[in-house]
Amino acid sequence: MAEYRQETALQLVERGLALAADRTDRFALICLQGEILHDVGAMPEAGRAYRAALDAAADDRERCAAWLGLAAVKRVTDDLRGALADLEQAEVVALRDQLLAEQARIHFLRGNLCFPRGDLDGCLREHGIALELARRADAAELEAMALGGLGDAEYVRGRMISAHERFRECVELCERHGFGRIEVANRPMMAFTQWFAGDTRGALAVADTAIALAARVGQRRAQMIGHHAAFFCRHALMEFGAALRHADAALTLAQQLGARRFETEALAFRAELHRLAGSQAEALADAEEAVKISRETSIAFLGPFALGALALATEDPAARRAALQEAEELLRTGAVSHNHLLFPRDAIEVYLEARDWDGVERIAADLEKYTRLEPLPFASFYVGRARALAALGGGRWQTAGLAAELKRLLDDGERLGIQIALPAINAAITATGSQ
Repeated sequence: MAEYRQETALQLVERGLALAADRTDRFALICLQGEILHDVGAMPEAGRAYRAALDAAADDRERCAAWLGLAAVKRVTDDLRGALADLEQAEVVALRDQLLAEQARIHFLRGNLCFPRGDLDGCLREHGIALELARRADAAELEAMALGGLGDAEYVRGRMISAHERFRECVELCERHGFGRIEVANRPMMAFTQWFAGDTRGALAVADTAIALAARVGQRRAQMIGHHAAFFCRHALMEFGAALRHADAALTLAQQLGARRFETEALAFRAELHRLAGSQAEALADAEEAVKISRETSIAFLGPFALGALALATEDPAARRAALQEAEELLRTGAVSHNHLLFPRDAIEVYLEARDWDGVERIAADLEKYTRLEPLPFASFYVGRARALAALGGGRWQTAGLAAELKRLLDDGERLGIQIALPAINAAITATGSQ
């Protein structure tokens, strides 16, 4: 396992189970089997292993270990309610017997379950408790896990720069101690937040490394999220062929993992690429499927992002208005942070195309407000771009002042690596020069 030779590790576990006469040995081997299967993304098999461990457990401490394993599996397969129930049972034992390491892991997993539900306060609280307990237990590995969890918590709050710092701390701690599995799980999020923080090219290098490491050790979930981060970077850099390969790979991995809410993301990616290629029917089909799956899984996780992709893809004005209105309502009632950043980017394009300058201004103001507590280069660029293009379209700026602002935005976009947003700025610069 330490060398990530999971196939050999599984063979050895199976041989051990065939040989073991001692019940304690059998229980440990079954749990190890579940852990390996979880790490390689074989979630149905991992779930069966942990259920077998629960059946084989002789006391509450062993049952606690099995419940923790089951909760970790159910988190990946989006059985959030079942995972929370397992953690509740494990916590009774961990508190009663003062098992600090197990308590840290319970709070870590509970924090992870807050993430897809958009529970900002819960995510931050649970991972903060996990970090404190891990340090009290002098458990560096659990400390690294909690740092990654706090990165997720800051991510959920929309504080991408703070999130990036936490993920970077986590990865560096892992590199010092050789916690390869945790490093592999968190490096993709380090890449994703680095992109939001305004370093597209640096983030792409981190994402490519994350994909390669995750593929090497067989962590399909981390590999999938690495492809997500790489897609955003490639799309921003207008490398559409490579972006499509990342989208397709992410979709395949989501299907293999049985993680349907992540199918939404990959389908929205493909819808955008089909739209840019002029394949309207394919774009609309993928966008509609993305929204459908989002409704069936967790609408707060990716619903507004999928609805933004649908608004871009459809040519039906009524469907476009409905998608935009629903997404904006979801953002008001509570959705995971990336929706608050990605939907406005897409909605601005829809409103610009419709020459709805008030709509552009409203969405830009929402994006600015969302990132006020921790200004974000990604958001600041799109807010400035939206206002400049709306001002030009509405004839509200003097040509000289607008030309200077457009040139600043062009320089910022080049520096940040947001090439996808620059053609409209270049066109606007040309328009101001001709006035």
